[in-house]
Amino acid sequence: MTRLFLLPIALVAVVVAPLSSAGQSAFDGVYIAHGVDSAGAEYRRAVDIEQRGDRFIVTWVAARFVGEALVLEPTWVGVGIATGDTLAVSFVADDTIGIIVYRFALDGQLSGRWTLEGDDEAIYTETLTPLPDALTEPAALEPPADGRPRVGRRTPASIIGI
Repeated sequence: MTRLFLLPIALVAVVVAPLSSAGQSAFDGVYIAHGVDSAGAEYRRAVDIEQRGDRFIVTWVAARFVGEALVLEPTWVGVGIATGDTLAVSFVADDTIGIIVYRFALDGQLSGRWTLEGDDEAIYTETLTPLPDALTEPAALEPPADGRPRVGRRTPASIIGI
């Protein structure tokens, strides 16, 4: 009788904190965020989630080109805690505070709902897709024989989907 009682408790303990195959938190990593901001504009950003003990430091990073240089700018920084398959993060953006709650999915994506203080009680969504542990280097392109630029040249941002 005692064994039957302990089995559900053991199963719950396994589900409480999702872990990757390496034994680290399933939330820890670099992602591409996709969502619609409070102004109604679609966005994509890189998101770094770093576990430090029982808490998480989350940094959202926007990318833009200045001439030929890719400039990365942290836009939001937050701190969070995980419970089971959920990660709750409070963040600061300029002079505004907000909160986002992510739920871990088996495919590795995080589905988030967020809001900003003073934003008419609106709730927005954001999906985080994990980047692979190692990005492959794009194949070097030989210049065309006629010396003209190639049409549809891929930029670094389009390669990683930012």
